[in-house]
Amino acid sequence: MFESNELIGHTNHLNLLKDNYNHNFPHSWIFNGIKGIGKYKTAIDFIKTIHKDKINFSQHVFEINSEDNLALIDDIRSLINQTYLTNSNSMEKCFVVIDNADLLNFNSYNALLKTIEEPPDNTVIIIICHNKRMIPKTIVSRCINLDFRPLTINELRKFCHLNEVNLDNFDLDNNRNLVGGSIEKLLLFIDPGGMLIKNKLEKIINSNELSFSEFEKFFEVISANYHKNIKIIYDCIYANQKK
Repeated sequence: MFESNELIGHTNHLNLLKDNYNHNFPHSWIFNGIKGIGKYKTAIDFIKTIHKDKINFSQHVFEINSEDNLALIDDIRSLINQTYLTNSNSMEKCFVVIDNADLLNFNSYNALLKTIEEPPDNTVIIIICHNKRMIPKTIVSRCINLDFRPLTINELRKFCHLNEVNLDNFDLDNNRNLVGGSIEKLLLFIDPGGMLIKNKLEKIINSNELSFSEFEKFFEVISANYHKNIKIIYDCIYANQKK
């Protein structure tokens, strides 16, 4: 998913982080909110502000647990060791960004908890999650929680304008339940493949019966990119249930 150079909808959170950075800034944060609304971009924009004009900016940022490369316990331990090894300069903070924290396993949470309780000097940990209830309370209680709201329709339109995303064939107002204030979901649905699956699924939902041949054709369409398309199916069903 591509992102705008401009942060959409969460400048107040970014300003809060920047304004408090030099005032006993907490070691551990949780950025909580639905997926695809700008939590990660807020974190990166904040870190770039702190390390502006630094040639070695990337040396102070450790990222882990992307959707394509989910972290295991050894990855968490390796990350922790790296922060200790590279944290020798007391004048510059090291940032750890853990994305999709909802998907970590029990052992990874335990390793992370130990680090949050005794963080390396000059280290800030930013945990990005899409459902805070999936994070152990022992971790949540030791972090500053920053809740991110879904984007408004106007903010989604602003994103599309800045990034030249064409909305001519997608009625954003009538599909607000599908999109749910998420840029990621919006991009899924305006993609030609996403629109095709949306239309087919709506016909299935509104139909009294579904033949095996129709189901077979539908499965062929979604199996081409199952990981992406299953999200569309879930959201279509959820949106139709809310009608």
